Amino acid sequence: MDDTGSTHVPGNSIVVGVDGSLGAVGAARWAGALAGRLEVALHIVTATPYLGHNPSELAMAARAAAMADHHEWADRYLAAALEAVHADHPELPVTTESLAASADDALAAASQSATLLVLGCDDVSAVGALLLGSTTLATLAGARCPVVAWRGEAVMPSRRPILVGVDGSGRDGGALGLAFELADRLDAPLWVVHSWSLKGFADKHRPMTVDWDANTKEQWRRLNELIEPWHQRHARVDVTRIGESAKASHALHIHAKFAQLVVVGRRHGGSHGQRILGSTSLNLLHHCSVPVVVCPFDSEVE
Repeated sequence: MDDTGSTHVPGNSIVVGVDGSLGAVGAARWAGALAGRLEVALHIVTATPYLGHNPSELAMAARAAAMADHHEWADRYLAAALEAVHADHPELPVTTESLAASADDALAAASQSATLLVLGCDDVSAVGALLLGSTTLATLAGARCPVVAWRGEAVMPSRRPILVGVDGSGRDGGALGLAFELADRLDAPLWVVHSWSLKGFADKHRPMTVDWDANTKEQWRRLNELIEPWHQRHARVDVTRIGESAKASHALHIHAKFAQLVVVGRRHGGSHGQRILGSTSLNLLHHCSVPVVVCPFDSEVE
């Protein structure tokens, strides 16, 4: 137990946060399976509950009670997750750690040296994002590595497609790089989705003067330009390029039904849900039925 809240993450590890729930155990099993495929260690952590950006007196009292119970329950949470992971992967190197810090602070600190951070995702609604938020959103606000919001029933990676969304801004390297790496290591196909709005383009130009075919060709050119350097590094990955004139969230939701996970980037700056994630990522976190991986944009990480 580290009462200061500082964390000690082994180098080159996947970190998973657990809270005693069945969802957290499922996330730990999935993280353990992924760690095995990536040939890295797994570090399981637990911390005190996150109570929002502006906790009330009642919430503060609940936090004090949670702190009091933390010593008693933390070891049980860790033991349950460790037992489940070792049952699936007895040879996987696994460490555990209990922290007295709140979950958002503890997990953000762990992300400083983690390869990947995995959470059993709580409900992320638009109201929750704008008001109190959630552990997932609060952790994303401070995370320095990709964060996986695990959900669903799959506790093992599969050969279903990896789906990644790109916006063509040139800041998609983190999401594309991780998606290619996962597809390569999991021997899974990669679907790269780029969507654009013709309405938005028309709002900036006179519709009668727009060369729509040329605009569409330009979008495809950008998509191919983004993909090419990553495909050269991961030549054996089977890549499907998907370009659609649609809202990004709509396009990703349609294809996510056939994927094992979705990878997206996050916005830079801000401290609350929509300022951190943007509407597309927030929409996926709220509605997507498969794990969602949110990557910092390239410019956010030194």
